[in-house]
Amino acid sequence: MVILAVVGLATVAVAEPGTDTGVDGGVGSDGPGPLPADPVDVVSDPAFGMGALAGAAVAGLGAWLAFRGGAKFVTRENVLENETRNGIFELLNDKPGLHLRAIADELDLSTTNVLWHLRKLEDADLVRGKKLEGYKVFYPVEGGQDSKREAMASAVLRNDNAQAVLEYVATEPGAHQRQIARALDVNHGTVRWHLRKMLKTDLLMEIKRENSNQYYLTDLGANVIGKPDAEAVPDGAETGAAAA
Repeated sequence: MVILAVVGLATVAVAEPGTDTGVDGGVGSDGPGPLPADPVDVVSDPAFGMGALAGAAVAGLGAWLAFRGGAKFVTRENVLENETRNGIFELLNDKPGLHLRAIADELDLSTTNVLWHLRKLEDADLVRGKKLEGYKVFYPVEGGQDSKREAMASAVLRNDNAQAVLEYVATEPGAHQRQIARALDVNHGTVRWHLRKMLKTDLLMEIKRENSNQYYLTDLGANVIGKPDAEAVPDGAETGAAAA
């Protein structure tokens, strides 16, 4: 029974994707070793059968020890020792707000592989994900709420139309929706969509007027676009939470 238990332990050993455990037939191997030339001999010869079973037990124990020595449990302390995972973490520090497919494309990895490593980074509380307009985008935990805000803003501005809208408001503070749509030759509905997203992510502020709503950069919007001296919202203006 002890022998069978050892063989069983070796059989169920599982490592992280991409980890070579050193176990025959496992990840990184060419498959199991060859079977005996005549399987009937194992049954008909008791001595051979016991010897084969004992040999399998020794091999199984060796495989289990190799697995325990070669595959690490992932902790916050060692999570970045994995080259692929460290690459994902560095990418998110450089470009916060990327979604799964964008990360995979940037690093030429499969989405399955990226998802595995993102979960390990989330478990270690180094990375967090946030749903934004149907996508889950990821950003580093370090930096707190400021990091989250910048990540959400960066995710929105990866759209060319959104970037153009923000740049126009930077050069024409107080512009209204129709003015922006005409200037950019973009459908009014498209402009409205992007204005709402930029209000939601604190890139723009909306000022309610009698006949229209006007838009100004927030401090975050001005910093993201590289115009920290952009015109501020007029004093005493009434702000709104949604685009017209």
